[in-house]
Amino acid sequence: MEIQILGSGTCVPSDRRGSSGYLIILESTKILFDCGNGVTWKLEKSGINYLDIDHIFITHMHPDHNADLIPFLFATKYPAEKPRTKELNLWGPPGFKDFIKSMQNIYGNWLNPDNTKISELENHDYSFDEFNFSAIRTGHTENSLAFRLESKGKSVVYSGDTDYFDEFIDFARDCDVLIIECSLPDRLKRKGHLTPADVIKIASSVKPKILALTHMYPICDSENIYEQVDNETDCKVILGEDFLSINF
Repeated sequence: MEIQILGSGTCVPSDRRGSSGYLIILESTKILFDCGNGVTWKLEKSGINYLDIDHIFITHMHPDHNADLIPFLFATKYPAEKPRTKELNLWGPPGFKDFIKSMQNIYGNWLNPDNTKISELENHDYSFDEFNFSAIRTGHTENSLAFRLESKGKSVVYSGDTDYFDEFIDFARDCDVLIIECSLPDRLKRKGHLTPADVIKIASSVKPKILALTHMYPICDSENIYEQVDNETDCKVILGEDFLSINF
């Protein structure tokens, strides 16, 4: 399994980090976790044809996690060369179908490509040909979700945007890779987001093999949050960067 971090930042502009997007590459399936602004062209820069994406899973309705659905769907509707032939599966939390319909009401048929299926996720398990998937509510917003994907004995958990909550520990426990938001330094803690102290607490219970810190506001780059987490955890800690690949 390979993970490519396409956006390790937030809604705040940064020349180092773009909005959320994570590409999961399996043997014959390509999956996006979130599709924040800039993700579509970053796929191209990474050498991935956007028409090869099979599933897009959206954690919640904030623009830095879904705004690039607009250019992605537009490009899928009108590709320059060969049209998309396989089904595109869009997944989101409750209310996602109305969200997509609202975008289509604004842009009309431009955002209505053929062979596209739109579904809403609930708190239960899903089984696909090459992977199993589950979601859990995080409380960041009314309908925000965290994801867990398992394939051939490997597992990756993506926290999405969240604050600390006990149920997440069991959901993420013993995963191979935990992609976890670490939005702000401890001194700037905000409700609904994690800081290094929160991440350390989670990692000590979940015990992932690899802990990837992401969704960082620009101030994090001057506060060395990597060392704060790395010094207090036993797992391998990775500071998320745009275009960084994790193979495991």
